[in-house]
Amino acid sequence: MLGGALALVVGMAIGQNSSDASDESARAIPDAFAPFEHLIGGWKGTGIPTANRVKGWPERHLWAWKFANGHPAAISLTTEGSKILAKGQLDYDPATKRYRLEGADPSGKPIAFQGQLDASGKALTLDRVEQGAKDRLTIRLNTNMIRYTMWLDRQEPGAPQFSRVIEMNLGKEGEAFAAGATVADLPKCIVTGGAATMSVTHEGKSYPLCCTGCRDEFLENPEKYVKKALLRAQAAGTTNQKTTSATGLRKDDGAFDGLVDAPQPAKPAAQPAPAKPDAKSKSGAKPEEPKADSSSPAANQPSISDPAAKAASLLRSAQSLEKLGKTSAALDYYRQIVSKFPNTAQAKAAADRIKVLMK
Repeated sequence: MLGGALALVVGMAIGQNSSDASDESARAIPDAFAPFEHLIGGWKGTGIPTANRVKGWPERHLWAWKFANGHPAAISLTTEGSKILAKGQLDYDPATKRYRLEGADPSGKPIAFQGQLDASGKALTLDRVEQGAKDRLTIRLNTNMIRYTMWLDRQEPGAPQFSRVIEMNLGKEGEAFAAGATVADLPKCIVTGGAATMSVTHEGKSYPLCCTGCRDEFLENPEKYVKKALLRAQAAGTTNQKTTSATGLRKDDGAFDGLVDAPQPAKPAAQPAPAKPDAKSKSGAKPEEPKADSSSPAANQPSISDPAAKAASLLRSAQSLEKLGKTSAALDYYRQIVSKFPNTAQAKAAADRIKVLMK
């Protein structure tokens, strides 16, 4: 079971008017949360006590947006294995530009921190405010955006300075560090535009999302985000090209396949004009009809309604998500293929992948 929740809540709501179609594709993340945007998603790593660095423990952190009136207003963090916080909430005061984190430690005792971002905007440092306590909590996202560190420093009574007590080093789930992958290679969340880590299915179509908070927001107002998905898909469909990054990951991974009109089949190749009848045909015999060239592209062009073509589109999306380590989202696509196109080769391939991923 997930053991704790940390919520980052800002005291303001910045967003667009959802009724304005021209703003549907814009980002709606409050300025105070911009340094934390890339934390959204799942992370795995290790907690290490500095007193004995060989006795670490596994940790998992899951960050998700919280919404108020249709706009991101908080970031929740659910953890497994954390020995610092069980739950908490960090408010932001625009007047003082300070954050205040209040909650409970793993034993259930109240705990409160307050502090600021450093000059680089990458490290949030919070000092414990209880009388007599000298703990300092720091959260820092690394430059590559696929690693982050959280640590706790403590100033013991009589000590001249703080010293490290616990350090947690975590990596983004599904990211290949050695390959140099970045969050830019991931599908984009239809709600906030961040790197997608999961998907939701609505009326037979799947939509990429970055977290459970965006999933809940989508389900609260699916029409709003379906419209947003269509606008984005139509804009992306003007070129109908898939690009490949230096890491080999496709930046357009087919997550919006099926949301825009499918390309029309190529026009049949012009048939050669019937040969003029020769002398032997003057007796009334009809000239031989030209045969269709079954090897031509037009002859093999699948129709728009071809189930195999639709299944292939979904299969590409599922395979892309699986390669990115997004198992849950990939399973959604595979199951759609098996359910909707059971008699296709793609359904057999999807069923095989389901068996492997469910082991």
